[in-house]
Amino acid sequence: MIAFGFGTLLLFPIIDQCLDLSAGFKSTEKRILAPFPTFRFPHVKSYIHEFDEYYKENFGWRNALFHVYSYWKLVILGQSPLPEKVVVGKHGWFYPGNSLNHAVDKHRGLLPMSQSSMHAIGQRLSHFQKQLAKHGTRLYVLVAPDSYTIYPENLPDYIHENGPSNLDLFKQYLTRHTTVPFIDIRNALRMAKKNHVVYSQTDTHWNDYGSLIASLTVVDYVKKDFPQLTDAKLSDYRVKATNGMGGDLVTMLALNKELKDSVVYRITPIPSLAARQIENTPNADMNLPSSRFIGQKPTLPKLLLIGDSFSFSMNQFIPNHFGESYLVRSNRFKMDLVQNEHPDIVVLEIVERNIDLLASY
Repeated sequence: MIAFGFGTLLLFPIIDQCLDLSAGFKSTEKRILAPFPTFRFPHVKSYIHEFDEYYKENFGWRNALFHVYSYWKLVILGQSPLPEKVVVGKHGWFYPGNSLNHAVDKHRGLLPMSQSSMHAIGQRLSHFQKQLAKHGTRLYVLVAPDSYTIYPENLPDYIHENGPSNLDLFKQYLTRHTTVPFIDIRNALRMAKKNHVVYSQTDTHWNDYGSLIASLTVVDYVKKDFPQLTDAKLSDYRVKATNGMGGDLVTMLALNKELKDSVVYRITPIPSLAARQIENTPNADMNLPSSRFIGQKPTLPKLLLIGDSFSFSMNQFIPNHFGESYLVRSNRFKMDLVQNEHPDIVVLEIVERNIDLLASY
């Protein structure tokens, strides 16, 4: 009887692959799993290797088993099922792990930026600034803070910030050694979180309210040089709270149906402010499209924003304050794009944990 039961267990994965009994458990991995290999005689060893890879990534009940493992490890043991990818914080908060450019170690001050690295970035940004000035364009740098920086109170006890952050070091270097304007939005976000949640609890990004605060802070800063821009007023936006959903961090744990943000916000501008989207171009490199908008007053200055995934939610807000806006998702500064677009303003956005990557922009 025991042998029969054991044999049946061994057959379960094959039965599931034939009958798809675990169809309700979908893969949450953002990658293409190994396909079923094609046998090409006489390459027998290659086929065996490819089939081994295929089976390990596609065997029956695989997704269901990971879901059970993830749920019980988090709920019973209180530990992250994928500690390198996701850090489990307090009060329902989750943070990106070290797999995202050493986010944890950087917050703990274990990987401070070197002077040579900041020097290289400063020189590169200054070069961009000079090139843009030849076209009458101003450059601004915006760093989207990690959730560690805005919500440190919900981090697990073993994670502490020691000394100045890389963002502090970077800001200090730019201010002292270059003339590149740096837009620091940390205080605005910290003030705003007293009234509304500004970051997703289960995601690596800010939520729409945080994105709105960031967008208005950017407009307010740039307006010092371009006073004709539309005023950045929070009162011009209607904010409605609604039920939250699971973000990318808990999706990696396959627990996005069980773990959700306590709230999300639906935010709309007053009709007289809303910009109109006229272009949406797929971008395979960043998996997020580039978008073009026309504001209510097309004669106002033109914005080109080059940013990462944090900038995507800014589509809803920042174009409302410019004549035309083109928001591009890229990890490269493309001078040919600037020459084609002829913007008055370029904002270069990058998330805090990736500041060091600016050296290769």
